Amino acid sequence: MAVVLPDELVELALRPWGRPGPGVVLDRTPERVVELRPNHPIPGPNSVSLIRCAPDRVEPMVAETLGLVASHGLTCVWILDPDALPPDLPARLAACGIVPAEELAVMVLPASADLGAPDSRIELVDALRDADTFRAAEAVQAAAFGGGPAPRQDGRLADARSDRRRRFLLARVDGEPAGAGWATVFEEGVFLNGGAVTPRFRGRGVYRTLVAARLEVARAAGAPGVAVQGLPETSAPILARLGFSEVGRCRVFAETGA
Repeated sequence: MAVVLPDELVELALRPWGRPGPGVVLDRTPERVVELRPNHPIPGPNSVSLIRCAPDRVEPMVAETLGLVASHGLTCVWILDPDALPPDLPARLAACGIVPAEELAVMVLPASADLGAPDSRIELVDALRDADTFRAAEAVQAAAFGGGPAPRQDGRLADARSDRRRRFLLARVDGEPAGAGWATVFEEGVFLNGGAVTPRFRGRGVYRTLVAARLEVARAAGAPGVAVQGLPETSAPILARLGFSEVGRCRVFAETGA
């Protein structure tokens, strides 16, 4: 029998942007939503989304938005959900120097899902409990994604600890940091991001344990499930094996500076 996915959970998965919170600067117009996180100064956390623009307004909208983002000393990704307008928006963005970067699979898992018993060898700790644990969790993510921790860690920690919706888990194996993942609790569901496992601990159940723990966060909050956006080539197959259903795709575009 097909699983019935809650409409509100699917909507959260497809369009999680534009929600106020500590450390978030929002600028919303009928044409787009700009979401900036000055304490996380890399593209991705900083984005332009929910674009609903008339064809002849794309170029001026882009210019106005780039100016706004630059005034904060940041750069953004541009995210096109399935309802983005106009239909030829990708070509119009390319003419403005904003080009395709990647596609994301949008996926959800109902709160009723069974991911099995947790692995007792994997210890989960609150990564927001102190600065050292937070840095260890961010270092795990940096190692997993092939980069270095972004600056302004103290600011990010303060922002997250000020937001009662935010959770950040660090997974440890034999005391060694092995994986980490964020969750943000909304009434419509729990949105997951930043789930990562360091290369040497992959294939040992760390990722599943992090997902299961955040699914339990959703159950405890009375939310209908968890939502995530992941790369089709890497995260999505793992999530599908855990029972996630794909409900759509979002396209991510990057600024070239042209």
